[in-house]
Order: sequence, then C-alpha cells, then structure tokens
Amino acid sequence: MSDQPVIIKKISWAELCPWTIIFRTLPVAVSVTVLALAMVGVLAASFTWWLSENLFVHGELEQDAAMAEVVRLNTSPYRSVFVDARTDTNALSILGARLSGPRAVFNQIKRPATYIFASKVKPTAVGGQNVRLGTSGFLYFLFGTVCSMAIWSFVGLAIARVCLLRLTRNETIGIDDAFDFAFDHWLASFGGVSIPLVAALALCIPASLIGLLMTFDLGAAIVSLLWPLVLALGGAMALLLLGLTYAWPLIVSSAACEGQNSFDAMTRAYAYVFQRPLHCLGYAVAAMLFGGFCWLIVANLSGSVINLSYWASSWGANVGSGEQPRIEVLQGLASDTETSSESMLSFAQNTIAFWNGLIRTIAAAFLYGLFWCMASAVYLLLRKDVDDTEMDEIFIVDEKRTYELPPLKSDETGVPQVQTPTPSDAPEETETGETESS
Repeated sequence: MSDQPVIIKKISWAELCPWTIIFRTLPVAVSVTVLALAMVGVLAASFTWWLSENLFVHGELEQDAAMAEVVRLNTSPYRSVFVDARTDTNALSILGARLSGPRAVFNQIKRPATYIFASKVKPTAVGGQNVRLGTSGFLYFLFGTVCSMAIWSFVGLAIARVCLLRLTRNETIGIDDAFDFAFDHWLASFGGVSIPLVAALALCIPASLIGLLMTFDLGAAIVSLLWPLVLALGGAMALLLLGLTYAWPLIVSSAACEGQNSFDAMTRAYAYVFQRPLHCLGYAVAAMLFGGFCWLIVANLSGSVINLSYWASSWGANVGSGEQPRIEVLQGLASDTETSSESMLSFAQNTIAFWNGLIRTIAAAFLYGLFWCMASAVYLLLRKDVDDTEMDEIFIVDEKRTYELPPLKSDETGVPQVQTPTPSDAPEETETGETESS
C-alpha cells in the first residue's frame, strides 16, 4: 500500500480574519515618525483654539462656567482625552473596566463642528448646564473648527500615509517624506471634508429665506403649505452630516491611499459607509476595543510615571517640612504659609507642571496617532469589501530621480557586458558651463 502524500497548508489569519490588520497599527502608532507628527497636530490644534478663545470669548460668555469648561478642554492638548473614565461619556464598559481612547479622539475633533449647528452647548464635564452661544460663541466654534479641520486634514493625511505604506508595502518613510506628501495632497483631504459642510450650509440659505416669511402670521400660513420643501432640505442636510459624522476619517485615509481629488475622496468614503454600514460598525467596534485597551495601558503608564516621580521625590522633599508636606505644596495640593519666596515657589510649581503636561501630551499624541492609523486600516478593509481591491494596492508617487542604464559593450565572444566608465567617457564641462559627452 503506497503512502499518500500529506499536504500541510499554513493557515493565513490575514485571509481568514482580515480585520486583524487593525492590530498591526500599534507598531506604527508607537514609531517616532507618527508620534512626532501627532505631537505637531495636537499642539497646533490647541494653539488655534487658544487663539480663537482670545479673539471671540469675552464678556458674559467668558464668565459662564460651562463655556469655561469647554474652552479649557479645547485649549489643552491632553485634558480632553484624560477625562476620568468613571464620568466620561465616551467610555465603554467592558468586563467591569471602562475603556475610552479612540472614541474620545473621534468626538474631540467632531464635537466642535456640531456646535456650529446648535444654539446651545452642553459640555459633558458640566452636567445640566447649557450655554447660549450667540454670535461670539458661534464665531469661536467656527474659527476653531475650520482651523482644526485644516490641521488634522494635513497631519492626519501624513500619519495615514505613513501607516498605509507600512500596511500595504511594508515600507517605512520619514517625517520629511510624509510632510512632502501631505503638502502635495492636503487640499484634497481638506476639501473632501469641507464639501459636505459647505453643502449643508448652502442648503440653509433657501430654508432661511423661507423662514423670513414666518415672521408674520400670513407668511407662516404660506410656509406651512411649503413645509414639505423645508423638510426635504432638512433631510438632505441630515444625510450629508450623517455621512460626514462617520466618513470624515475615511476621507483623509482615501486621499492618503489613492492620491485623488477632493470629490473622489469624499464620494468614495461616503459610498463605503452607506454601502457597508454593518461592516463599518463592526470594524469601528473592533478598533474602539483594541484602541481602548492600548489607551488604558498608556494612560496608566503616563500617570504612573508622574506619580512615581512625586513619590520618590517626596522621600527627600518632605524632610523637615512643616504642617503641609513639601511635595503636596509643589503639586499645588496645599499652600505653604512658611515660604520665603513666592516667585521661586510659583516658578517651581509651573515648571514641574509643564514637564508633567509634556508627559501627558506625548501620551495624547500616541492616542491621536493610533486613531489615524486605525482609520487607515478600516479604510483598507472597507475598500476590500466594496471594491474587492487587494489590500496591498496603494498610490505611489512618481519618482523624480531617474537613472540611465549603464553602457553595454560586447566582448570577444559577442556577449554584451557592462562597460566600466573611464575618465574619457565622463561628461566634459565646456566654457559656457554646459556639459557635453565625448
């Protein structure tokens, strides 16, 4: 009896479970390139919100506690993602642990844009208090939102490009190459996100003109007959904003992957969301769970670095301290009535707070970088589901530098051989500065 050959086939988890590509984004997110790009985005976005605050938040709006909480979260590079998970509405409860992270980044970038279409603001950190925006509040959120969109359309595009090249071709590029690509395709990314917003605002114009008739009773009666038209305008705006709510990270990823124009990036992302909503939801849940566990580790690690530094320093700092432990005074948890120099103590407290804030900002930059990396992975998965495009296909920029083939010369047997260039074969420079070959 002859032995039958046994064929052992290796299991390809990438083919059986393509969504595991989301797990491959973690090494990219912790790379120096992505962390540096994310730091640029986090700091630049915080600066624009600080600028918007100084331009538009004044008077009664500045004194409002709820608005002050919103402004504080927007101007800080890390506070919005370091909200206590016990009170954070972005956190998911899994096996007794509350996971936040990617959802916090998603809402932090998206939430200010929703305030543009609202007359009141109800921040999550201040329960039960609403803020009437008015013109100043509207301009604050409009200016900050547009600037944030511009920043993250650029930085997110650069991060997505770095991640997509790693996931598709296993290639690594530096910060300079990522910036070059972002400079060349930034308008496609920013325009793709802006088109739905501009279209929604344009649909408000006819609705507002119809609303002018509602200022008197006869006009209101006429508008009541035309109300289906207003509902149609509202439905169109709802579809545009609903798609944008879930498609805006995919628009940036599409521009990074395909190198296309704004309209193509927007329509492709919208098509993926509306044609495969359940797939999109499943990938989003997987990304939130994975990113939530990653953020749980990084957030606790950054907190441990700060707390252990205080704890180790307290061994010496508390020696000979009075009623209040010296380390608590430096932390700002207690006041020191026996200090000899208020200015030096304030300098020490502010400097320590700066370094602690830097640690938290680096942790926040990791979370933002991970968010854009996972958005790129989700884009590849949806593109595979809808267009049946291979996961390793990506737009490659044409190389600017070209090389000529080396000269060939036949030997005695007639076989072509690479000719070694001699000094006489090198281009000679003429008196006019031009080169000519021999």
